[in-house]
Amino acid sequence: MSTWDSISREIKTLNKPDAYDIVRRQKIDTVCAVTGRNLVIYAVDFTNPIKSQLLGSQHISLMDKDGFEEVTRNLEGDQLDILLHSPGGSAEATESIVDLLRDRFSDIRFIVPNCAKSAATMLAMSGNQILMDERSELGPTDPQMILNLDGRLVAAPAQAIKDQFERAQTEVNKDPTKLPSWVPILRVYGPSLLAECDNHLALAESLVSKWLEKYMFAGEQEASTKAKEIARYLNDHNHFHSHARRIGIADLRERGVNILDMREDKKLHEAIRDLYTSLMLTFDGTGAFKIFENNKHEALINMIIQQQIPIQGQQVNPSIPKTPSNRSNPKNKKRK
Repeated sequence: MSTWDSISREIKTLNKPDAYDIVRRQKIDTVCAVTGRNLVIYAVDFTNPIKSQLLGSQHISLMDKDGFEEVTRNLEGDQLDILLHSPGGSAEATESIVDLLRDRFSDIRFIVPNCAKSAATMLAMSGNQILMDERSELGPTDPQMILNLDGRLVAAPAQAIKDQFERAQTEVNKDPTKLPSWVPILRVYGPSLLAECDNHLALAESLVSKWLEKYMFAGEQEASTKAKEIARYLNDHNHFHSHARRIGIADLRERGVNILDMREDKKLHEAIRDLYTSLMLTFDGTGAFKIFENNKHEALINMIIQQQIPIQGQQVNPSIPKTPSNRSNPKNKKRK
């Protein structure tokens, strides 16, 4: 297995403007030579402290349908591997992406070399199998509600909002004098918030359950029961206590999720680790913050350009960010 330093030297030794692309695509080719399957990358640089400020652009959204369309439409066969590195995002957009992928591929595996959180965990659960190792982690799927607190947008777990409201009801019913202390807290709850919490919780659980039953556990006698139990487990905020909690390979296997431990195949493991490292080096050394790419070397790469303005588009050379041709529309798309 190569090191961060050795792959970095590979890039520097080439001494070419597109060195990051060349090395990353060599690593893609190596993975495909081991698996014999199509490969798509969906990776986001969400741990970078500067790029992490682009929260809306980093999250799974309907805009990502363009990326998945770009890198899947020319792939042949019904097998697909997706290297997934994402903080999550919209459950509704995730549903659209799953429908797009499942319309074209019957056998999908998700490779998680590091993190796939929240809605990205939901996306992984739509696969037939998930590839992980000791570094890999998924996360709880419980929805986060965005609240406006005195002009500040704050994310709060849907289940925690419900629990807090129920606690307020219980305390005030027992002792009405406690109402004044609860009023400032309850003031931020709109008339539909609790119903929205219920709906979002139900949506996250039902989507994961449906996908597990239909794809990962297809044909199994207890498919429905297993799917519902796993979906309920992932959606349980009161079990995890934090939306950022790590769910590792052992936890998932214990619950019956179909996991392939990459460490059991040395060549595969080394190839995926090298590809992941080349991806992180691309993020570290260029303005790229979201990469869609396939084994045909077709890509759509979201870049930060001048003054850290995010645009959606493929740059032939992501190490040299370019100014968009239309400044009034910062989402120009440039495909290779």
